Amino acid sequence: MAELIRDLGFDPSDNNSVFLFTTIFTFGVVTILWAIGLLQGNHSMMDGWYGFAYAVPAFFAYLITDAGSVTAALLVLMVGLHGGRLGWYLASRWRRYVPIYGGDPRYLGFVEDLSPGYWWKSFFKVMEPQAVIIVLIGAPAVWGVLANRGADGGFGALAALGMAIFAVGFYHETLGDGQLQAFLAQPKEGRARYLNTGVWTHSRHPHYFGNTLVWWGIWLVAMDGNAADVWWTAVGPLINTIMLTSVLGTKFQDDYMGSRPEYRELMARTRGFLPIPLSRKQLEAKQTKLAAARRAESSAEPTTTEEPAGR
Repeated sequence: MAELIRDLGFDPSDNNSVFLFTTIFTFGVVTILWAIGLLQGNHSMMDGWYGFAYAVPAFFAYLITDAGSVTAALLVLMVGLHGGRLGWYLASRWRRYVPIYGGDPRYLGFVEDLSPGYWWKSFFKVMEPQAVIIVLIGAPAVWGVLANRGADGGFGALAALGMAIFAVGFYHETLGDGQLQAFLAQPKEGRARYLNTGVWTHSRHPHYFGNTLVWWGIWLVAMDGNAADVWWTAVGPLINTIMLTSVLGTKFQDDYMGSRPEYRELMARTRGFLPIPLSRKQLEAKQTKLAAARRAESSAEPTTTEEPAGR
């Protein structure tokens, strides 16, 4: 692998050069998927690659540098577990959507929203931004391998903490996605509108909580091996946390479904992120807020019984 990238003009002994190679690889794959998506009429195939896109660059970095540290091996294992699981889950979901809708409904919506000019708008607004996100969020794994390519002193306290946090996160994202798919596979008749059991009992988005912990755990393991060179990659889990709590993820879904009565009931008895029970005071406050909103909506409804004007 080292000889191959050397032939391509990169220096396997230089961390910056190898990181540049993995970055170009990520953008290259996303650009190829963009071109294929234009032929298919939508870009939902990106979901089939997204999870794996985090694991492959770290694996390349490991092979190119012939890393000999415990830290590097742990990082490849962790991002491989996370990326492989997420990739399989998203790819399977995408494949289920294809015969029903022709692709992921979200990506089909992009085609409508960004037309006319979808062919170029999809490049700048749908696909390439995901390459940026993958590079930044995945930095603790890729740069962590590069910064820990030499043999180190072994497994320290910070790495142990990172592995523990990763394990909690991996548990919640794996079980959360698994329970959600099992729930959606049930017939709609006779089941609840929204999942509220298992790891979903106290949180509306336990899989996002798990994903967040996974990346903070990976960052801590990378820090244990070489904090001086790795600290800056905290930008990855930080961006991931903001995205899954305040930009997309929980906020987007709660805003999107928050007008539905049953979902509002769910919001009044669960947290948006942390999978822990609400305190009695918090629960009472949420219930009071919901009741006030209902009264306001009820008083705003027209009271006249006159027939509406004809068309």
